[in-house]
Amino acid sequence: MIIKSNFSFIIWTFLIIQCNALKLSFVLPCIECTGCVGHRGYPEKNPENTILSLQQALLLGVDGLESDVRLTKDGEVIMMHDLDLDRTTNGTGLVEERNWKGYIEYLKCKIDNNDNYSDDLSSENVPKFQQVLDLLKREENKNIYLILDIKDDNNILILDAIFEIIKSNEPYDFSSQLHFGVWNSEFLIRTQELFSIFHNNKIPISHIGDNVTLARTEFFDNVESYNLDYIVILKDITGFAKQIKIRGRKLFVWTVDEEKDIEISMLFGVDAILSNDPLKCINVRRRLSRNARNRVSLKVQY
Repeated sequence: MIIKSNFSFIIWTFLIIQCNALKLSFVLPCIECTGCVGHRGYPEKNPENTILSLQQALLLGVDGLESDVRLTKDGEVIMMHDLDLDRTTNGTGLVEERNWKGYIEYLKCKIDNNDNYSDDLSSENVPKFQQVLDLLKREENKNIYLILDIKDDNNILILDAIFEIIKSNEPYDFSSQLHFGVWNSEFLIRTQELFSIFHNNKIPISHIGDNVTLARTEFFDNVESYNLDYIVILKDITGFAKQIKIRGRKLFVWTVDEEKDIEISMLFGVDAILSNDPLKCINVRRRLSRNARNRVSLKVQY
C-alpha cells in the first residue's frame, strides 16, 4: 500500500498498534455502513435540540438523530441537554422546577456561537418530545432512528412519562426507530420493565457512558448497543470493542467533530458516529468509501 500523506500514515500506524494489542485481524470494514448521527441535530449551524436543528440534520441525509430529554415540574417531557434553562434559552432555573405551561412553552432558544451561547435569540422554541416523535412519523423519516439520551440526573419518573407519550401514539410502532440511552443500572432496570415488549417488539436499549469497566460489569449482556466516548474506545486495550462485536452488539461513539477523528473512528469499524457536524461525517464517509472502491487498503474489523 502506498501512503500518500503523513496523516494517513499516522492513522494506519495507530490502528496497527491498536489491533496488535487487541489481537484483531486486518480486513475490510464496511465504511458505507457506518452511520452518521446528528448529535442534538445539527448544532454546528443551529440551536441544539430544536426542531430546526433536527430537521436540518435530516436534510443532510443523516442515518439517525440523538437528543436529550428532561422532565418539567408539570410533567412534560422536553428536549433539553442541561439541568437548567440558562445556557440554551432566555429562561432561568432548573427544568424540574419550571412548568411547561405558562413558562417554558414561551421561551426562545439562544443562537449557538461555536458552543459559546450568546444572548441573541433564535425564533426556535424548546420542543416537546411529542414533536420529535411527530418528526419520526413522517413518511420520509421512517428509516431514521433516534437515540434518546436519558441522563441519570433526571428523575427516574421521566421513563414512565416517556412510556405514556409513546403509548399515546398507538397504533404507530416506534420499536425500529427509538434507542433508549441509559447511563446507570437503575434506569436500565426500569427501562427494561417498561419497554421490553412493545408492539411485540423490543425497543433497543443503549448504554451511554465513558467508562469501559462500568459498561462491562453492569451492561455487558443487558443492552443491544453501546454508545461510548470515542476517546475511551480508541484508547481501550482490554478488547471490549471486540467482545461486544462477537456478541452481535453495536458500537456507537460520541462526540466526534474533527475530520481526522471521524476518519479514525470509521476505519476502526464502529457502527455509528455521533457528531455535532454531521455534514462533515457524511463527507468523510463518502470520501473513504470512494477510496475503498478505487484501491485495496488494509483496514480493521473486530
